[in-house]
Amino acid sequence: MARRARSWLRPLLATTCLAVACLACKQEDPQIRALTKRAAEADEAAQELREAWSAQFQRLSLAGVKGIRIDAGPMALTENQKRALEARVRLEKDTSRRGLLVEILGKDGELQALEARLRGLRADLPIPEIAAPNDSHYGLALRFLKGRGLTDAQARLAISRVVLAERLAPGFEVYHFYSDGRYGTWVSQGGAAVSPWELDGRPPSPLARERDEAVAHGQRLQRELRTLGDQKQRIEGEIAAIQAERRRFLEGRDQLQGENEAQLARLHSLHYLVGVRETLEKEGIIEVPLFGRDQSGRNWKDAVFTRNLDLRAGASLVIRARDLGLSQIDKVSLVPGSYLPGEHYQLTISADRQTAIVELLTMQRFKNDKVVFAVTE
Repeated sequence: MARRARSWLRPLLATTCLAVACLACKQEDPQIRALTKRAAEADEAAQELREAWSAQFQRLSLAGVKGIRIDAGPMALTENQKRALEARVRLEKDTSRRGLLVEILGKDGELQALEARLRGLRADLPIPEIAAPNDSHYGLALRFLKGRGLTDAQARLAISRVVLAERLAPGFEVYHFYSDGRYGTWVSQGGAAVSPWELDGRPPSPLARERDEAVAHGQRLQRELRTLGDQKQRIEGEIAAIQAERRRFLEGRDQLQGENEAQLARLHSLHYLVGVRETLEKEGIIEVPLFGRDQSGRNWKDAVFTRNLDLRAGASLVIRARDLGLSQIDKVSLVPGSYLPGEHYQLTISADRQTAIVELLTMQRFKNDKVVFAVTE
């Protein structure tokens, strides 16, 4: 159950981290964005390969296959091992054990495909830095950027624009990306026994807490030494830049949320036009063939469908004769004619024929579709 939970939680966390990183760097270099996405995909593929190999190792143990160690890392069966298993399948009389051996051989191909995919994803990535005991993400990033020729202030400013991991475990793989003055980073599990998202859920060790307190104390002492006026102005400038970047981040987040909500509403809405059937036909919006059902005309364009019905809030709409300049409503047709009354929608016309209610029966069919309601007097 825990493995299944992690299988859906992991891509959700990876997607969230990517979204936060992209929002924090509104002007992020496209190359960094692509490399960060590739690193996240490689991280996901590596975890999938680890879990697949763990399951394969359990099957090998149940089948009594010797000579393969789980701590040797993910690997496919050798040709000699495959031939030996195939020979055992032919000789095995126990159906359950034979089925297990056949499953092992089948899963071997999947392991090879997973390994090939992982190699392909890593091919375009830089060589990651392997975290050692007591390493911090901030410290590794600062050292990397200063190694690229940035000053201490420039490096700290670049780091302030990305999201860093709070803690690192020995063996974590830390990717650094730098392009046109922009910095990006990604942390994957690598050879560590715990994943980054699992580590975040554990309480900090006393050693790490003492280290953090010592680092904080040293930073306080350094700030007390900055008494010269030019250093103060530089710090104030950095603070102003960070605040401006934060404002841009918040604005970008709000804009993205608004765009996502608008797109979601569009995907769950019916886009429609209500008009008099004769007028719609003259304007070329619909065509009424001699035989067959009504269909879209030459002027059937997105611009004419200005009204939307959010299907999450309701599944019916009301058509009134007076809104169309008609004395009464005799008939309402849906175009395209593939929508069938009684199957896809239900039409009810009032006794005084002044209103018509269209109730949608199969909302999934109407999602993000364009429909014309052609009214006949």
